This record gives sequence, structure tokens and C-alpha cells, in this order.
Amino acid sequence: MDPNSYLSQCLGKVLEMKGQDLFLKVGTVPRTRVARTVVPMPFEPVKEGETKNIIESLLNEAQKKSLEKHKSVDFAFSLTGREQRFRANVFLQQGLYSIVIRTLWKGIPTFEELHIPPVMKKIALERSGIILLGGVVSSGKTTTITAMLDMMNRSVERHIITVEDPVEYLHYDNKCVINQREIGQDANDFQSALKYVVRQSPDVIVIGEMRDAETFNFAVSAAEVGRLVISTVHGRSVTQIFERVLGFFKPEQRDTVLSSLYPNITCFAVQQLLIQPDGKSLVPAFEIMIGNYTIQQLVKDKKFDKIPQALRNANKEGMQTMDQSLFQLWKDGLITQETALSASERPQELENIMKGIRIDGETGRILGGD
Repeated sequence: MDPNSYLSQCLGKVLEMKGQDLFLKVGTVPRTRVARTVVPMPFEPVKEGETKNIIESLLNEAQKKSLEKHKSVDFAFSLTGREQRFRANVFLQQGLYSIVIRTLWKGIPTFEELHIPPVMKKIALERSGIILLGGVVSSGKTTTITAMLDMMNRSVERHIITVEDPVEYLHYDNKCVINQREIGQDANDFQSALKYVVRQSPDVIVIGEMRDAETFNFAVSAAEVGRLVISTVHGRSVTQIFERVLGFFKPEQRDTVLSSLYPNITCFAVQQLLIQPDGKSLVPAFEIMIGNYTIQQLVKDKKFDKIPQALRNANKEGMQTMDQSLFQLWKDGLITQETALSASERPQELENIMKGIRIDGETGRILGGD
């Protein structure tokens, strides 16, 4: 069987089973991740020649060289006959190649399909500033940003440049001109790609991941001259995003970093994917912070501990804590109480809210206090 036919059969079964990942390891049957469980699939054990053939058929020359050098490579691809993108990683283990493939949405999903809060539509149409989307690995950050870009593409006339590793979703020009640059294929690395991006006259710059001080400084500089910069960062809460960003810098540099950052905050959000009651489907919970006057002053004064209360107080503006999001998803029947409590950092407080018990200090003065 040719490699594309074999891979197509495996991925077809993954989609049929509503799986998120395909695992191909020599000597064992293919497996897929359904919700949080990795389960076997009805195929014969993978042969060494099959993984080699798949790699040979999917990787371009630059990716093959990267695999040879680093013993691992990320890439994205489409299969002939399937209007769907996949993200993959090939790596060596015990001298043999293993492959992990993540299924992406067929086409570009809408806000409604993804259950993204409506306020993110408004945020997607902002003209300038910094939007950071946090979460753990495989929490859906890239997919959310993809939906935001699609919203722009259907609504406003802009030039969007993305710098990704790899390019997962392909966008086609509608109202926007969208140039998607892939590391390894269109640029050597993020630094070289970002060095000249301002000369390419972008309105929106999407950076696959905020990973170091140099990338962050670029984002602030671009925002200060009127560009909208969107990126992802690892973090389980909005306050952890600040910890992550400040961790890029030496302690003596952090006050200067905050003084440049706070006027340019458009939105910091964190999401996590939760299992729905059917045991297979996933739904995101969001913590959302919008850079209004109160938030800017709290960041300026380094009062990060007061941000959660500010989010609760500004619910009418579209802001929310993670627990508020979990509560609403539970109330709407999209997740169980057990799932909501297990995803909360303060499960006892959330359980009290579910029981209708009011928490003291939920609202009140934010600025001007100690």
C-alpha cells in the first residue's frame, strides 16, 4: 500500500472516531486520542518501512534536513482528496521514527462553532496593540487566533502577515491580503522573519509564539507605531502571562518593560479545552482581560493580585475570570460539574457559586486601595 493511502486510511478512522491525534510507532498498532484517552485502532502494527515512506512523501527537502540535524521536526500538511489540514511531528525513538499527527478543523471554524465568547470578535477588529492568548500545549490557542483572522478577513481591509512554525491553517484573501510565512521554508527563524516585517507594511502581525525578550520587544515596538500584534504564550491564567513575559527579562529591566507594555495591552486571554458530557467533544473555557483604564493602571502599579477582581467587576465589558467561564459553561450544560471543578484553581469557591452562595469581596473598589 502506498504511504498516502495508508495514512489516509488511518486519519479517516481518527476522524470517524472523533479523535484529536494519531500516533504511529513502529511495532505497535496505530492509536488515537479521543478526549483524554489514547485508544488502539483496528489496524495491523506499524512497520518501519511505512513510517519511512510517510516521511519521504510528506517532508520537503528543508524539513528532511532539519529532521536529520535535530532528530525531530514539526510540519503541517494536507492529504490529497481531503480538504483538511493536519499538524505533525516526526521524531526518533530507539533509532526508529515515530509520528504524531494532530487533526485540525476542516476549513476555518467560526466563533460560534468554537464557542468563543462574542467579545473576542470585537477584539479581533482592534486597530493596534498587543493580543496575547495563553494556555497549555494543545489548548486550542492557534485555532482561536485562526478564527480571529478569519473575522478580520471577512470584515475589514488590512494586510496581515503571519510568522508560524508550522503554518497550520491556510487563509485565502478576501477583504484582507494575508501573507503566511513558515519557519524553515520562508524564513530561517523568527528573528530573521521579524527583522524586516515592518518594512512589509503590515496592519496585523501574527507571531506563532512569544518565546523570548527579543520577540516581545518587537511586539511592543510594533504596537507603539500602530500595528496590531497577536501571539500565543504559555500560561494558565492572565496573571501567569505577566509572570511569563517578565521572566524573559532581568529583574532590573522589568519596570521598564511594564512601562512600555501597559499602554499597549489590547487583550490578554487564557483558554483551556474541556471535555463535554458526551465524552468526546471539547469546549473552551476562557479567562479574558481587556486593556481598559483600570487594567492599565493595575499593570502600571504592578498590582497583579487585583486583576482577578477587576475581571469579575467588568463582566459587562466582556471580561471574565476562568471560574466565571466555567460556571457559565456548567450552567449552559456544556460541561459537567465535576469537569468544571477539576478545571478550577479555586474549586471550593466555584462550588459555592454553583450553590448560590455569594462570595464576599466579589465586587468593590479596585484602584486607590492598598
